[in-house]
Amino acid sequence: MFLLIPFHVDVPMQRWPWANVLILLFTTLFYFGIVSETISPTVARSMVHDGWKLTGMFGHILLHGDILHLLGNMLFLWVFGNAICAKLGNVAYPFVYVALALVAAITDLIIEGGKGIGASGAINGVVGMFLVLYPRNNITCFYWLFLFYIVKSGTFSIDSRWMIIMWFAFDVWGAVMGGGNVGYIAHLGGFAGGFALAWGRLHFGVIESSEYERTLPEILQGVE
Repeated sequence: MFLLIPFHVDVPMQRWPWANVLILLFTTLFYFGIVSETISPTVARSMVHDGWKLTGMFGHILLHGDILHLLGNMLFLWVFGNAICAKLGNVAYPFVYVALALVAAITDLIIEGGKGIGASGAINGVVGMFLVLYPRNNITCFYWLFLFYIVKSGTFSIDSRWMIIMWFAFDVWGAVMGGGNVGYIAHLGGFAGGFALAWGRLHFGVIESSEYERTLPEILQGVE
């Protein structure tokens, strides 16, 4: 058994990403509202991504199947979302986050068409943006390995591009193999949307990298 948990990225932030923190807190409170039935089960069912109804296409990002599903998504949102929120700004970021959720939902509807819940599609969009904007910045991960009688744990750091490409390949493999209960198509749709959005915003000068950063377009152009 192998467990890999990212917990830090070395991205200096020019502003406090309060919009991402609020999204994270609201999503968490919404989950516990459903568990405690403070939020009506009828309302929750109406927010499941199932067909072209708008309540589901937008609302599914607030629904999670269990606490592990929630914690996994919120961890990735914290690690990658803070950096993207700080880059885009606290006003623009929530609109981008919701737009990425919509792209993920539409992609899933067109290709697969099943039911879905969870913020994974939108968060994969945020990760796609991170790959374009911060490919050389390090991700620090905790790992835990259990193999027969060998137990080992620790931390390591790696360029974000290699780690994110590995996660992307895992989603591609999952989609090709059928997906099971995981929305791999939504993950890929969100990722592609975030990747394209970040690339386009750089191309048109909507956002710029600092002198200490190297974006993916710059790396591909040979800029050191």
